[in-house]
Amino acid sequence: MTTSVIRDLTAESLFKKAVCVTLSLHKVGLRRKTRVKVKSKADQKMFTTTKMIIDSDAYRRIIRLDTTIRRDIHKYDLPVSIGRGMALVPATAVLRLTALMDEYRSSRACLIDEFCQDYPERKEHAREQLKEEFREGEYPTLTEIRESFKFDFQFITFGLPEHLNLIDPNLAAREREKMAEKMKAIGEEVQMKLREKLHELNTHLLDRLTGTSNGKPKKLVPSAITKLLQYVNEFEGMNVSNDQELDKLVTQLRNTLQGVTPKSLKKDLNYRGIIKTSLESVKTQLDNLMVDRPTRRILSSDDDE
Repeated sequence: MTTSVIRDLTAESLFKKAVCVTLSLHKVGLRRKTRVKVKSKADQKMFTTTKMIIDSDAYRRIIRLDTTIRRDIHKYDLPVSIGRGMALVPATAVLRLTALMDEYRSSRACLIDEFCQDYPERKEHAREQLKEEFREGEYPTLTEIRESFKFDFQFITFGLPEHLNLIDPNLAAREREKMAEKMKAIGEEVQMKLREKLHELNTHLLDRLTGTSNGKPKKLVPSAITKLLQYVNEFEGMNVSNDQELDKLVTQLRNTLQGVTPKSLKKDLNYRGIIKTSLESVKTQLDNLMVDRPTRRILSSDDDE
């Protein structure tokens, strides 16, 4: 049995269930090139050295927050790459993401204030530390520092500009075909990755419910159940390709796992067996769906990394 052929996705049908987001976090740079020589007999032209013009705990807190922001926004990503600096998220997550980014924007502004307040003192400390390597001209003003920090987060959609059809109808037709192909590729990758993820989670829980060679049950950790439950509960929003076959299996799992807890599976072996049988059924069907999968089409940006 081969994997189902995905229907063609248009931009309109895709963006009814998904939204593209971009996040760009900018900060002032605190490193500068320096001509300090490396203590070595090696050719000095083979080395590039830099120095920190400011040593600031407040600045490091901004860096850590930026890492957290990027990590948290990617928790909502659909499993597809659509271009550098962009991510596709379920439309159901838009309000949660907006609220989260508003909170982070406020927190980041407070940290920037702390850094700016600390900056004059840290600059004088750097003067002492760098000695003859201190260069006044390398230090931005507070206004320049504040302008360097940016927090750009937005939702965007793809569409064909109407004026392109006025310029050249043939060119517009070609661009529409390219857009249709891109939407189909996005849908195929999301479909494949969602199937793979469900297969992984289902197989993991099934393995936990299967006894060892000596007949003793394996240790059942709560995350094996909670991660699968989280998937089935969030699947509707993630199913941007309208994968009806996978939706049936998710519904089966949702009904199977309703009210299931590690404690209930541990205490009642008959109940454990019923759940195991249902998971085996889902695994068999997923195995069939994933046979002869189409070659994955990589969507990438033309930008250099």
